[in-house]
Amino acid sequence: MVLTFSDLTYETKDWVTRKLKEDGRALCEYSFASNYAWSPYFALRLARLGESGIFRYMGEKHDLYSFPFGGGDQDKQALLEQVMKQCEEEGETLELSPLAQKDYDFLRRHYPGQFLMAANRDMSDYIYEREKLVKLPGKKYHGKRNHIARFMDADDWCYEAITDENRADAKEMMDEWKNRRADAWNVELEQEFGAMTTALLEMEQLGMVGGLLRKAGRVVALSIGEPLNEDTFVVHYEKAFADVQGAYPMINQQFAEHAAEGYTFIDREEDTGDPGLRKAKLSYQPCRLEKKYTAIKSEVVFAHPEDEQMMAELCSLWNTCFDDGDFAEFYMKHRLTDDNMLVIHRDGKPVSMASFLPAVYYTKNGAIPVRYVYAVATLPEYRRQGLAQKIIACGSELWDEPLVLSPADAHLYQYYGKMGFVCAFRSEHAGERLFPLKNCCWNFHLEEATPEEYASVRLQLLKERKVAFISWDEQAIDFAFAANEREGGRNLFFVPDAAPDKKELLMYTTEGEELVLIETTLQEEVWSRLLPELLAETGTKRVRYEIPGGMILLPERLAGFEVPGDGYLNLTLG
Repeated sequence: MVLTFSDLTYETKDWVTRKLKEDGRALCEYSFASNYAWSPYFALRLARLGESGIFRYMGEKHDLYSFPFGGGDQDKQALLEQVMKQCEEEGETLELSPLAQKDYDFLRRHYPGQFLMAANRDMSDYIYEREKLVKLPGKKYHGKRNHIARFMDADDWCYEAITDENRADAKEMMDEWKNRRADAWNVELEQEFGAMTTALLEMEQLGMVGGLLRKAGRVVALSIGEPLNEDTFVVHYEKAFADVQGAYPMINQQFAEHAAEGYTFIDREEDTGDPGLRKAKLSYQPCRLEKKYTAIKSEVVFAHPEDEQMMAELCSLWNTCFDDGDFAEFYMKHRLTDDNMLVIHRDGKPVSMASFLPAVYYTKNGAIPVRYVYAVATLPEYRRQGLAQKIIACGSELWDEPLVLSPADAHLYQYYGKMGFVCAFRSEHAGERLFPLKNCCWNFHLEEATPEEYASVRLQLLKERKVAFISWDEQAIDFAFAANEREGGRNLFFVPDAAPDKKELLMYTTEGEELVLIETTLQEEVWSRLLPELLAETGTKRVRYEIPGGMILLPERLAGFEVPGDGYLNLTLG
């Protein structure tokens, strides 16, 4: 049996609408009208199998599929397995998008270890309480109310539902809106304009509703949407003239009041990562962001912190490779999220893993986000199969950011070099230069540091003193603090009495008779004055301070980025 994909037509509208409603997803894409309007631009097609349906549409690299909709779990599974089979036979990558939370759970339940699934913040739908969009209560909406008041000042406005009588006026407004953007027009805007035109002209057939605003008789704003499920109304399109003060907040408020009456929530779709659009959508105080996931058929998948069995197996894998005692459990509890560790399963268990922790790489050429690769491990019996390479290659493609790591042994530099990593951080046995200087005047004190202030001071000092370095956020510093404290270490600021605002960093722990420095920004002369007191306080006899070396792998888009070879990579959070 081969699935047949065909055009989305009005003949299938009732069936598709009924099946979509059976699942009740709160995602703006799961609507017949929206898919129909956009179908010419993404070659969208529909396939049916029994009681379930699925959309296929054109992506940047290959075709994408919606999640099966309608029917029960068995119907969805049968359809999904047929799609999986056809993709495998045709040598295509199966990618499902967008997925709701329950779709994500479905794949984890029925296909464990087979799909790489992640949410994309840029694609999350903004969900609002309709009543608040209508009444705009409280201080947070003060600015919106002011703009609306200015729009209403002349008392020369009105709101109208879009019908045959005023449709031509609405289309004329759309055309003018387009003409005003001629200099910045692009393919994406043309596609959106085409889909909106279809929605406007075929509104009744599609089951959509629209509303427009007039100011002094002229249409200055319009909006088009439809019911999405039993309690949610979705706004698909909204356009207004930006030079008419209050036009945007006014059409937002009026459309919510009149078109979405009877619904509890309003879905105003995603921001696609556009900073201006994100700011505007957040200003209306969403009650939640509805996550959307993408699922790719893959042998490399994310670890799931809530999966107790997987966590136990990962801790066992960790300790087989690193023999870290209970640190593995500590790490999993404090640093593992559902989207920062990649694993490969074999024989029903995870056998290879690596964490990818977000950080920022600072150089004289600017700051760029990176992923620090940590705890790369493969069970001995599964080595020499290229599993770690697959995980790292997947991480590089998934985040499209530089990958940074610190090889644990000298021979690993060659291993990672074959993958394309280059040296970027210089190792140093700095403790060899540190010695106690006795009989010094004590004119400074130590104070406990907080993760927030430590992260801030650290960034400021390293910017002043280092050519290149890795910066960590407060959450990462908090973990470093906790990891150090569980070993009896301290996280401090060194504060000169004469200049209390000139703080320096000092993180240390002890191992037997050794004082082990984890990180410090103290100059050697100052350190020599502090060391006798610290050795006496900790009962240690010597100091060890090793600054690890490291490597970086750049994605293709940053191939020309200049990588200094003497970067600083302390505080590797391991």
